[in-house]
Amino acid sequence: MKRMIMIVLRSNCGMLEMASVMESLRYASEISGDRPYGLTTCAAGYDAVQTEEPWIRFSAVYNVVNAPPEVDTLIVPDGSPVTLQDHDLRIIEFLARRTPNVRRVATFGNGVLFAAAAGVTRGHTVVADANVQARLATLCSQTIVEPHSNLHKSGKIWSARGASAGLALALALIDEDLGRDVAAEVARRLGSRLADAEMRYGARAGRLPSFDAGSPVERVQEWVMANPSSDLSVGKLADMVAMSEKTLSRAFKQKTGHTVGEYVLTVRLGYACEMLKAGERKIKDIARLSGLGSQTNMRQLFMTRFGCSPSIYREATGLHVEVDRALTGDPIDRVDRTEDEAPPLLTVA
Repeated sequence: MKRMIMIVLRSNCGMLEMASVMESLRYASEISGDRPYGLTTCAAGYDAVQTEEPWIRFSAVYNVVNAPPEVDTLIVPDGSPVTLQDHDLRIIEFLARRTPNVRRVATFGNGVLFAAAAGVTRGHTVVADANVQARLATLCSQTIVEPHSNLHKSGKIWSARGASAGLALALALIDEDLGRDVAAEVARRLGSRLADAEMRYGARAGRLPSFDAGSPVERVQEWVMANPSSDLSVGKLADMVAMSEKTLSRAFKQKTGHTVGEYVLTVRLGYACEMLKAGERKIKDIARLSGLGSQTNMRQLFMTRFGCSPSIYREATGLHVEVDRALTGDPIDRVDRTEDEAPPLLTVA
C-alpha cells in the first residue's frame, strides 16, 4: 500500500533537515522494493518558499486550499517563528481541516506550534524545545509536554525536538510503517547525520522508539507516559495488553521494581513538576492534565512526596532555589502562604 506523505512548507525551513527527511523516505522506498511512499508538498500559496539558506527556494506542488485528500501523513517542519499572520493562519486552518482524515501529523522543531494552534495536540503529549514550550500553553492549554524525550507519539501526533529532529522523526515513521530492518538500513546509509544512530539502530541497539512493539510492561510504561490524565487503573492497563491484573502486576514489579500504582504516580508527579516549573498554567489545570485529580489531591500528594505544596514548589523553582533535597525526600522548610486549607487524607493505590 502506497502512503502519500505531504510536507507543509514554511518560510526558513532548514534545508539539511528537509533533505534528510526526503532522503530517508527515498531510501526506505528503495530498500523495501515496493515503493511504499509517495512524497509531495504544499504551502500557503504558490509563491516560492525561502529556506534558511538564502540561495535556495522551494516551490510547493499544491496550495493548502486545493491539496489532494489522499494523504496518509502530514509533516510540519521547523521554520520561521510562528507569528499568526495570514500565511500561518492558513496553515493552521489547513491542519484543523485535514487532521481528522489523515493517519498521522508529524512535527519537528516549532512545527508543533501549528498543530497546537489547530487543536491537534489537545489532550495529547508532545516534546518541544524550551523556546517552543513557552508558547504551547497559550496556543493550546491542554497540551502536555514530555520533558525527558526528544521523540514522542501520542495519538495521531508525532513530535521531535533537538539536533537532527527531522531525521529522527523520519526514521521513527519508517520503523512504524516498514519495520526495524528497513529503518536500520536507512540509518546506516545516512551514517553520522544522526548522532545517536548507533545507539538506536546499531548491532548493540535496544528496541527502536516504536510504540507498537516491546514487551507488555514496556507498552504499559509508554502508554502511561503518553496519557497521564487517562484512566490508568491496573484493570484498564491489563486489558490494553491482554493480561490479567494479577499477571501484569507481577510482571511489572519483576521488571521495574515498582508496582503499577507507584509508577503511575511517579509519572504524574513528574508531569506536574514540569508544568509548575514552566509557570504557564493554573495549579487546578495542572492537577487535571497530569492526572492527579483535584487541586486538593495534588496538594496532598506534593506535601507527602516533596514536603511542600505545589505553589511553594513553583515559587522555589521559579526563583532558582535549590530543590533537590525536596525531590529526594527532604522537605523544603517553608510555610505555604497561598494554600492554607487543611490537607485531606488521601490514599494512593
